[in-house]
Amino acid sequence: MTKKINIVVATSGDTGAAAIDAIKGKSNLNIFVLHPNNKISSVQRKIMTTVDDKNVFNVAIDGNFDDCQNIVKNMFSDLEFSKSINMSGVNSINWARIIAQAVYYFYSYFKLGKETISFSVPTGNFGDVFAGYLAKKMGLPIDKLIVATNENDILHRAISKGDYVSKKVKETLSPSMDIQLASNFERLIYYVNNSDSKITDDIMKKVKQNSYQIEKKNLDIIQKDFLSESCNKQETLDIIKKNYEENNIILDPHTAVGVGAAKKLSFNDCVVLSTAHPCKFPDATNNAINKHEKLPKELQYVLDKDENFEVLKNNTDDVKNFVKSNE
Repeated sequence: MTKKINIVVATSGDTGAAAIDAIKGKSNLNIFVLHPNNKISSVQRKIMTTVDDKNVFNVAIDGNFDDCQNIVKNMFSDLEFSKSINMSGVNSINWARIIAQAVYYFYSYFKLGKETISFSVPTGNFGDVFAGYLAKKMGLPIDKLIVATNENDILHRAISKGDYVSKKVKETLSPSMDIQLASNFERLIYYVNNSDSKITDDIMKKVKQNSYQIEKKNLDIIQKDFLSESCNKQETLDIIKKNYEENNIILDPHTAVGVGAAKKLSFNDCVVLSTAHPCKFPDATNNAINKHEKLPKELQYVLDKDENFEVLKNNTDDVKNFVKSNE
């Protein structure tokens, strides 16, 4: 008997498009992509919602990315449901995604040929930078991993002073980082607490109650590997403008946050992980330099093609019902 797998993924803008491109048209595979309604750029959305393969389903959730992510986690936690649809995931909830991301830390190191190397990583869900942490644990001589955030700065507050209390999500120029509760920070907590699952579980209960402060001894451990900074809207625009004037390169707003964080920490010799093509964020680049990158020819069709997506409430049962009716 052939098994059909249903992949359910939450995206803050970019992961969903990559996952769809990999899975569209495949037999015995469906993909359901949840994105926050009206909270990603129109180009990001259209790259996903103009795909018309019958095994691709886009869902706009009336909420933010954290809400989308919580729905996916709730679906995984409901073992009866997740087993009934052969549910799987492809974003950083899936450990395989983290392992794959560790590769380019090694690539960068061998490409540069330095004794040690540091990275500045724009991040909202902590997955990409956690992959760097794994690379360091595997022996790669990384000095510091800079966690670069926008105004949704919970990770910066956590790493700089132990404050892991979430606030209301703000809409920013870098929507893929508009996240408060980062899934992969739980993995760091687990390692920092000597891989003790009971302690980690207790801490995550405090996180859900929005009352977690990182103990000083654990914060000291974290700060051996991590630094952090945040950039606000004006700083992000200034970085895009300055980089264009000095290097004739247009940065997307997420990459600009990575550059800005490194500069604010006086790390002038580090690798900044660039996250996305600037064509996806014309509003940010138009504000910064009065111009924007055109979409590559391969993607220009999305500007005029009809979109197809379902808008659902921020409700796990509604999403479950939608998946069941389309599996």
